[in-house]
Amino acid sequence: MPALAQPGRELVGQNDEQPVAGGDTLYSVARAHRLALEHLAFANRLAPDLRPLRAGRILIPGRRVLPGSPPADGLVLNLPERGLFLFRQGTYAGFYPVAIGMPGWNTPVGEFRIVSRVVDPTWSPPSWAGVAGPVGPGPDNPLGDRWMGLSLGGYGIHSTNVPSSIGGAVSHGCIRMYPELARELFERVTVGMPIRIEYEPVKLGQEPDGRVALAVFPDVYGRVDLMAEAERCVAELGPLVDPVKLRQIVGRATGVPEPLVGDELEVVVGEEPLGKFVCAVAGGRLYVPLELLTAAGFEAQEQAGQARIARDGAELAVPALPLGSGRLVPAVPVLTHFGWGVKMDGGTVVLRH
Repeated sequence: MPALAQPGRELVGQNDEQPVAGGDTLYSVARAHRLALEHLAFANRLAPDLRPLRAGRILIPGRRVLPGSPPADGLVLNLPERGLFLFRQGTYAGFYPVAIGMPGWNTPVGEFRIVSRVVDPTWSPPSWAGVAGPVGPGPDNPLGDRWMGLSLGGYGIHSTNVPSSIGGAVSHGCIRMYPELARELFERVTVGMPIRIEYEPVKLGQEPDGRVALAVFPDVYGRVDLMAEAERCVAELGPLVDPVKLRQIVGRATGVPEPLVGDELEVVVGEEPLGKFVCAVAGGRLYVPLELLTAAGFEAQEQAGQARIARDGAELAVPALPLGSGRLVPAVPVLTHFGWGVKMDGGTVVLRH
């Protein structure tokens, strides 16, 4: 399920930075924060392994973009994100790190339902396992102590006896969880609950003030061209997207929502502060919202994608670019038309007339 051109997805959670001791590993830190080893490895651009970390500080990536059109009560699993989203009564209710199928044993995408909930399941090994069965509850059972079976026969969400594998693409298609989180989720789901499994390595999120962030995950199954997918995903934002910044975010593929369009900038007219406004800088051009022009004494209205700007008897019509609920216009051609000057001074926009 490819990403859609859809600025407007809700962003939830917060990133944090935590100290790590010399004996810590990505796995120990990740599990303590309800994340997978890979989540920390991607976010901090580290190798996803179990070696001890150097003492210092590490980014804990808690910020994420919610799925589009989630069920009111159900689950959404995004495979490249290695994460399961729970929704209850129309509200986002939690994120759970998972392990997914290895390449060649891909976890399938589609719309399914939970059809069973089993405590202390018995494992009936398939032929590929090379294990005599059945295997009852206990430390040798790879299903752990909780099983949530899916309507796709043979697949399910389950605990594991190898918790360090969570976050990896390592299973034969099933969805593994940390034992403690599998027990927690088990109590929060019901038989018949829907689960959507999707493949969305590029996700756009939007802050309430209109700023847009882009999250890019490694293409675990080699299904998409990440750059082409990102360009398609941001197509509606047009010239507001800085192509250099876009390439950098895609190249990093950290999974962390990174600022793409929009910066809250301080604006002054001459020497007088006007306030803070969400502007955009792309390709060396500054775009400002119509609200900024109105606050500076211009008449500014938008209709049918065009901004009509007037001051002191002069008028100008320019395309109005949407960003959230606002509309932006290129600052230099608009303001110079009215005999004003504009420049960037660090994080401040200076207007003069």
